[in-house]
Amino acid sequence: MLDTYEISLLEAIYTADRIPLWIYGSELNLTNYFFAKTADNINKTLQEYMSTVIRKAPYLDFDLLYYNNELYYIFSFDHKKERCFCLGGPMLLTGIYPPTAVKSLSFSCKLNMKELENLVDLLPIISFTHFSSYLRITMLILKREALSLDEISNFKITSLHDSLKRSFIFELFENREDGRVHTSYSQELTVLNYIKEGDLKRLESTYRSLPQIKYGKMSDNPIRQLFYGCIANTTLVTRYAIEGGLEEEVAFTLSDVYIQKMEKCKTLYELHLLNEKMAVDFTEHVAKAKEGKHPAYLEPINKCIEMIYKNLHQRITLNMLAIEVHLTPKYLSHLFHKETGQTLTEFIEAKRIEEAKNLLIYSQYSYSKISTYLCFNSHSYFISVFKKRVGITPKEYRIKYTMPTWRVT
Repeated sequence: MLDTYEISLLEAIYTADRIPLWIYGSELNLTNYFFAKTADNINKTLQEYMSTVIRKAPYLDFDLLYYNNELYYIFSFDHKKERCFCLGGPMLLTGIYPPTAVKSLSFSCKLNMKELENLVDLLPIISFTHFSSYLRITMLILKREALSLDEISNFKITSLHDSLKRSFIFELFENREDGRVHTSYSQELTVLNYIKEGDLKRLESTYRSLPQIKYGKMSDNPIRQLFYGCIANTTLVTRYAIEGGLEEEVAFTLSDVYIQKMEKCKTLYELHLLNEKMAVDFTEHVAKAKEGKHPAYLEPINKCIEMIYKNLHQRITLNMLAIEVHLTPKYLSHLFHKETGQTLTEFIEAKRIEEAKNLLIYSQYSYSKISTYLCFNSHSYFISVFKKRVGITPKEYRIKYTMPTWRVT
């Protein structure tokens, strides 16, 4: 339906921003769409879902639609004397989608887990500035006019939940602007686990492939802002290095040395380089510490423990581990208890609580998000297990141990 020039422009915009775009005719029939080429089932399912979204939208002339952590927009435009509609989305407001959370996405019901994960990887995580700019450009191409940034930012968003209640979410958008966009937990966890494993090769590969680390907003001064972030990062790296086998005194001394060097940096470039050098240095120290350490357990148990550490954010079962180490589940369960003094369930639970303690101290993630990411059955169960093992609730632990200087307000 669109002319060649419009299609070329929208294709170029999609390539740059990866925000899916769907064009419908007056009868709400899909005429054009801009989305990555993927498996037929994913494309078909998403097309069908977007047709449902546009039919549920109460305001077709212009509306912003919200469902949990997803955002969509819709507006009408005239094309060759026909009233047409542009629907943008899905767009994501967060990058944290562990397996247990992917199923909460509104379009998940007809896709299996692998298809969902592939689809989520294709969808953009947006800030308010990104969203508003993209919407205005699309409106200018198709309508020849666009709302102002103020009109977009003050617009009340329609919820796609069954209740169709009105909802405000631009506070979340605003928190993602001007340095307040945090590096996703999945990225942080990837880097920290490589440090704990002493895996220098994969750490350096990750640094090359992932975007630059972002620390939120702790100061209006860019250098001081990054300095605070580097301190927090160094502290967290130190803790993971100790858990990876580095002696505490060595780790704390190395930490002090790097923080002192960071304090003397005069440019953002120097700080970024030193921050990465610090992580590499710790990883090398952990690797050397592991080389000189004799395994405490039998090889199958060591392999199980390694798998548990790497998959704390995923569902782990006895059968899965038994397959990996080529033992029967019953014998692995017996051997694991004999070697470690704990049942497999107790061991996994303990390691997840350790990870939760790290997140409570060194991140600003909500209690429910930490609970979900670490695969606890429910938020209340997470609180119960945490209190049983630590003696206080997650909230009390965060208040007691978080350093006020590093908290983002």
